[in-house]
Amino acid sequence: MHSLNHRSSPTALSLCTCGKLHFRYGSITLHFETNEFTSFASAVAHLHAQYREMKPAQPTSSIPPLHNDFFH
Repeated sequence: MHSLNHRSSPTALSLCTCGKLHFRYGSITLHFETNEFTSFASAVAHLHAQYREMKPAQPTSSIPPLHNDFFH
C-alpha cells in the first residue's frame, strides 16, 4: 500500500492493493475508485472556494449558514 500523508494533519490517502483509494480524515475512512476520488476532491475544492468567498462577509464570531437543514 502506498500512502500520502502529512505528519501534522489528520488526513491520509492510500492506494490499496485492491486498487481503491482510501481517504482517511481522523477516524473516518472513505473508499474510492480513482475517478470517484478525483470527482470528490474537485467537489470539495469547489465548496471550499465558495465558503472562503462568503466567510469574510460574516461576523467573525458566528459560523456562516451553509443551508437550511440541520445535521446533528
